[in-house]
Amino acid sequence: MADFLLVHGAWHGGWCWRRVVEILAGEGHRVFAPSLTGLGDRAHLLSPDVGLSTHVDDVLALIEAEELADIVLCAHSYGGAVATQVADRVPQKIGALIFLDALLPQDGRSLLDLDSPERREAIVSRVVETPRGPVLPPAPAALYALAAPQDVAWVDRRCVPQALRTYTDPAALTGAWMQIKVLAYACTLRFPAPDFRDLAAQLAKDPRFTIRELASGHDAMIDVPQDVADLLLSSAETARAAKATCAAPAETPEGTAS
Repeated sequence: MADFLLVHGAWHGGWCWRRVVEILAGEGHRVFAPSLTGLGDRAHLLSPDVGLSTHVDDVLALIEAEELADIVLCAHSYGGAVATQVADRVPQKIGALIFLDALLPQDGRSLLDLDSPERREAIVSRVVETPRGPVLPPAPAALYALAAPQDVAWVDRRCVPQALRTYTDPAALTGAWMQIKVLAYACTLRFPAPDFRDLAAQLAKDPRFTIRELASGHDAMIDVPQDVADLLLSSAETARAAKATCAAPAETPEGTAS
């Protein structure tokens, strides 16, 4: 049995992992798919104080409360900025880290800092001021290139505005997350924006990363849940093998355990 922790992307909530959760839980694994503060079933907690560090603390608190270890941590889209910082804080508790069309943050820089000036201006122009602080309204689900019209309608129905601070707060990283033995990046092929495919191509040069492609839209956990579950299960198996190798006793030159 493995422990899976799934971090959703912008405007979404834990609900978007429902199909993957059913597959993994059906095979006897423990699966956690929390909604980050101000999103999903926790949309009522949106406030001016919610920022990127709030979401990092959400996931760290769950790990602590559930006493998780050897976690298979998977992040989608914006969730990459959250999961990378979580993994950086507790790398010893992460067996595998999988990025699914996900952003990779940089120390001291916000997600908006990583965008081009043109895209940054386009994002800021969409900001809406509310009594709960400035927010970014959800992008239309049609942009995600989902295969089924009913899924597009579901995503549009469930997505909610997200606190702007989650995109303007700088990330805090030491690089400790790169110690994790199993690192994988999966990009989707039907999502029209090339950003995540470009990132996968860059990471393909790093021998620490395994690169996968999924024939789906951006919300692969909705579009191809079995493929995503298979990726997570194979990552869990690789992490178990890596842990067993590290735990195996060293042998003397004569071939006996030292």
